Amino acid sequence: MKRILLYLFITSLITSCTSSLEYLQSGHYDAAIEKSRRKIIRKPKDKEILVLEEAYRRINNQDKERIEFLKKEGHPGNWESIFDIYSGMSSRQEFIRPLLPLHIKSKNRDAVFEILNYDNEIINAKQKAAEYFYARATVSLEKGDKQSARSAYSDLMRVKHYYSNYKDVDALLQKSKAMGMSYVVFKMVNKTPFPLPPDFEEELTKITLAEYNNNWVNYDVKPNPNIKYDYTIMVNMKNIDVSPDLVKEVYFEDKKEVPDGYSYVLDARGNVKKDTSGNDIKTPKYKTIRCRVIETMQNKNATINGSIDFIDNKTGQLIKTDPITAQQFFEHHSAIAIGDLAALQPVNFDKLNYKPIPFPQGGDMVLAAGQTLKGMVKNIICNNTGQFY
Repeated sequence: MKRILLYLFITSLITSCTSSLEYLQSGHYDAAIEKSRRKIIRKPKDKEILVLEEAYRRINNQDKERIEFLKKEGHPGNWESIFDIYSGMSSRQEFIRPLLPLHIKSKNRDAVFEILNYDNEIINAKQKAAEYFYARATVSLEKGDKQSARSAYSDLMRVKHYYSNYKDVDALLQKSKAMGMSYVVFKMVNKTPFPLPPDFEEELTKITLAEYNNNWVNYDVKPNPNIKYDYTIMVNMKNIDVSPDLVKEVYFEDKKEVPDGYSYVLDARGNVKKDTSGNDIKTPKYKTIRCRVIETMQNKNATINGSIDFIDNKTGQLIKTDPITAQQFFEHHSAIAIGDLAALQPVNFDKLNYKPIPFPQGGDMVLAAGQTLKGMVKNIICNNTGQFY
């Protein structure tokens, strides 16, 4: 039934424009059957019944020839394909059985559809396919390596698909799973001459790697004493540098011309000139005001340099290494003014709102850089999960 539903879904996407006859002529027999069936359900017509009859005959003959070839070839691995073909033939006839009988008026006969019981053939092919995959799985398990164990697991799951309780398949699945798993542990090593802040390693190992776990790889941030780990992701801290507290002062001055009263306009005799209304003529006077600004810039940074090493614990070989550098910056600007504040430009006046603050402790900056480092580490691990398959 699942095969029919999948078949219907796929063909419904592709059969909207192509006719059943065109599918028949191009050798797409199942598509022709599906298209004809839908039309016959709506309104039986001879031409669609004839297409259905012919497409059904051709695809069944094609399947029978394929089964005959696979049996003659004699490879035990062919039983899976034989089982699938027989199952498909059985599903196909159940697909059209509700329509039968179909009468072709123009030929005054019923359409011919071979309906057979394939149960014995399906059961036989199913048994032989299960036997084949079970035998191949046991041979793979005897090799003892991870890839062979994973192949065995895949074959055993095929057996499980045919028979849920086949022999000791469940026990062998557990065995192949255990043999095929790769276990990866995450560690950090401080190779710098400086002690790390007490919370640094704790914060770094809060990284979550469980999302990268899959059927064959398991990551542990904290080692499990009961597990023998195949690989180690080693974060090596090679250098930690915290700069001294840096203070730099910059001096500059803003100035501005502002009104400063008036002066009278005099004539050649030294008398005040009058305008046409008899008023004294005067002009505005300006003066320059100044304000000196002392801007203080505080700077400090912490840098962590190291590497992420991917190590094969069985051989001790370094599989890959990636450099890492994480930094944390502290920067603060403040200012004081000496003089007339009215002379300051708005941007410089705003600087007066900030006062000097205490420098952060070096350990706190290293911890903050560690948060950046944690994100970098996770990204690198994400990009290298394929190392452990």
